[in-house]
Amino acid sequence: MRTWQGSRTDFDGRASTGAKSGAKSKLTLQDQFLMVMMRLRLALKEQDLAFRFKIHQTTVSRMFITWINLMAWKLGQLPMWLSRRKVNKLMPASFLKWYPTTRVIIDCTEFYIDTPSSTARQSASWSDYKSHNTVKCLIGIAPHGHVTFVSPVYEGSISDRALTEQCGLLELLEKGDSVMADKGFNIRDVLAPLGVKLNIPPFKQGDHQMAPHDLVQTKQIASVRIYVEQKMRRVKTYELVSQQIDATLFDILQPTIFVCCMLTNFQAPLAASNA
Repeated sequence: MRTWQGSRTDFDGRASTGAKSGAKSKLTLQDQFLMVMMRLRLALKEQDLAFRFKIHQTTVSRMFITWINLMAWKLGQLPMWLSRRKVNKLMPASFLKWYPTTRVIIDCTEFYIDTPSSTARQSASWSDYKSHNTVKCLIGIAPHGHVTFVSPVYEGSISDRALTEQCGLLELLEKGDSVMADKGFNIRDVLAPLGVKLNIPPFKQGDHQMAPHDLVQTKQIASVRIYVEQKMRRVKTYELVSQQIDATLFDILQPTIFVCCMLTNFQAPLAASNA
């Protein structure tokens, strides 16, 4: 495998140089893959990996960029968005009982990043919710627990509603589907014209106590939405994205986060399917 040489315009907006194919590495493909997975899972520094594998630090960087882009491309060729029939076939009993039309459970997750050098990027990536510079993406999972949608990476200031409208998820939904989300997703009016229902926990009105049926619904949604929370925790076990992401990775944020999300689909299922 030939490694990536040069850089590109990155998240931080810095100018890029041309890219060209580099020399073949002395590391076997298996060792290269191991090194990439160690960086993803353990967030080992490039200097550390260079010492462990007895190669130059710049070689570590080039290999990581090469492999992350390759893995994102190959994983992106796998069928992600499942048909209505397939979702129904794999749907756990708890969903079949209470929310049988659920097509996807969505959540927006934020990743801490180094402060960008550009003041415009600093402002755009500032998250009031996290009180930090972040990037955000929307992740969707099927009721049985597999990731079926990963949005592009957006700057942290974007709202969940705006991200949902822009990310391409709406084009995949079909009439009769329902989407499950947290109560922060104020998108019922966005989904209604598509013939899609939104299931979110009921809001508490002021100081008034919740009605009994609202309490029941809240518990039901919480009991099945736990799968998406568990999935997010699995994504964040890749420490390279769970820690503050270094500025040197800004140009490959999208493929890195996508790969971490997709790799969780190769782990043990979160829920027993109905198949």
